[in-house]
Amino acid sequence: MKKNTVLFIANDHPLDSDTSIRRKMANAEARAARQAPRFPGLDLVGLQKGVHRNLAGLQLLLDGKYMGLLDLLNYIKNDRTIIRLTPENAAAHLSLANIVTLNGIYFHQYLSKNGYLPIIIQNYSLCDLSVALIDKPLAVCISSNFVYLDEIREMAAVIKEHAPDTPVIVGGMLVKKVLDAGNDLSAQTLKWLSGFFGMVDYFVIEAQGEQTLIRLLDSLKNGRDPAATPNLAYFDGQGQIHFTPREQEDLAMDHTAISWEKIPARYMRPTIPVNTSRGCHYRCRFCTYHRLFPKVHYKSLDVLREELRSLARLGFIRHVRFTDDNFTANPARLKTVLNMMIEEQFDFAWSAYARANTISPDLVRLMKDSGCEFLDMGLESGSQTILDSMDKRLTRNQIIEAVRLLNSHHIYCEGGFVVGYTGETLATFDETVDMIKKSGLPYYHPYLFYFSKDMLVNEEKDVFGLRGLGRAWTQNTMDSITASGLMADMLMRIESSFTDGETSIWEAFKLLRAEGYDPDDIFSLFRLKRELQLALRETGGKTGSPKVEKILGHMEGLLKD
Repeated sequence: MKKNTVLFIANDHPLDSDTSIRRKMANAEARAARQAPRFPGLDLVGLQKGVHRNLAGLQLLLDGKYMGLLDLLNYIKNDRTIIRLTPENAAAHLSLANIVTLNGIYFHQYLSKNGYLPIIIQNYSLCDLSVALIDKPLAVCISSNFVYLDEIREMAAVIKEHAPDTPVIVGGMLVKKVLDAGNDLSAQTLKWLSGFFGMVDYFVIEAQGEQTLIRLLDSLKNGRDPAATPNLAYFDGQGQIHFTPREQEDLAMDHTAISWEKIPARYMRPTIPVNTSRGCHYRCRFCTYHRLFPKVHYKSLDVLREELRSLARLGFIRHVRFTDDNFTANPARLKTVLNMMIEEQFDFAWSAYARANTISPDLVRLMKDSGCEFLDMGLESGSQTILDSMDKRLTRNQIIEAVRLLNSHHIYCEGGFVVGYTGETLATFDETVDMIKKSGLPYYHPYLFYFSKDMLVNEEKDVFGLRGLGRAWTQNTMDSITASGLMADMLMRIESSFTDGETSIWEAFKLLRAEGYDPDDIFSLFRLKRELQLALRETGGKTGSPKVEKILGHMEGLLKD
């Protein structure tokens, strides 16, 4: 065993959209089956399967495979034949499996500073664990920020096959949300957690978690009892789970800045994530994030300036994705940041999450001058009734004006919309479709309302007749099958704004920008993809018709080598 070597698994993104969508569906249906006894009289599994049947209509289905835009471009490049992506060939093709997430980069720096030798697995789907575990590291750490716990259990089982004596430590946002109740967890959840016995040795239950992790690693390295470490859940020899006392970690954002020139080149990509703040000012009633970070913490301007300089000095960064929960929430601070970026004349473009009510004429000009080319806005609904019910603190007119301003400065934007929120009706949904069509919004991403007891709206569940969980629910005005059917209809009803179904538009956009695609060409590719989906519906999914071939030919003309 190498006492200072720590393996860190940051993400597990499937190599293609088909695998991603089918895995997501399987996990949701398994969860519905597991939780069904909690909801007598409610067909939780039937609801979940009905949702999946409808959501399949949002996706392009070609030769039996669900495809996002990137998969389709690979298909066209490969003489219109589906490529089987593998860990060996994925880097040569367009795949979201190739993106970089900030958690792995950050923990490489943090572990290194604390005397450990980190090996970062950016994407489990691209990794050969039998090779990674040959030298028997001190521990394997898995982040739940982007991975479901059922999938983590499967990973941990594979790790134990190759290195049965190596401790497996799991932390991150999802662990915090699921295990936060500790000894007050339901008997059903505790029974489910018992299934991790023999695979996961320790759960870190803290919103930050890095300080707890170091204390735990120090105990393992020095032969001390890890049970003395706070913020843990662990199993005893009989499989009984125990929780150690909680101790909230301090969050000093300046300490999270990355010295990018010290990060090994193998972990870098032309598009890089950067975080300037953590937390959200708002308390939208469908969101659970505020429970994890109830206060907003910012990096200082000088620290952020140096971090961006270190990125610029690398010489190959084309795009920075600001991962702040809401990059524009504090306009005064944002103007200071943007003026700094203009002053520095950074040659990379950038994108971020944004709120529509913060978009003003002077702010948009600064965004454009500093290199902004894409904003992802949580618009949630085109109905003022629903926006107010969500406590979104946003008006329909503010949304329309924000889109107008961004379009006028040629900054592409995407709107995320929650379909099926409590009180949603056919009329309120029609208002959303109407707003998307009239506003000129370039991209939209529909999300089916996802119900969790941690949401503020849970306090009113009886008022709305809300029952179920996740994407399997019913309420007074509709159920999740009806809502998902409305989502599938958006593709036909909305002609001049485009979606990639269940696949992230923003992630595809920034990956294509890193490959040298022009933003206008990316928009054209999304437009042509919609045309292709509709054309394939007319042919029953068969290629070869003049209409389908013409569309594929137009797309081929936009491809980069």
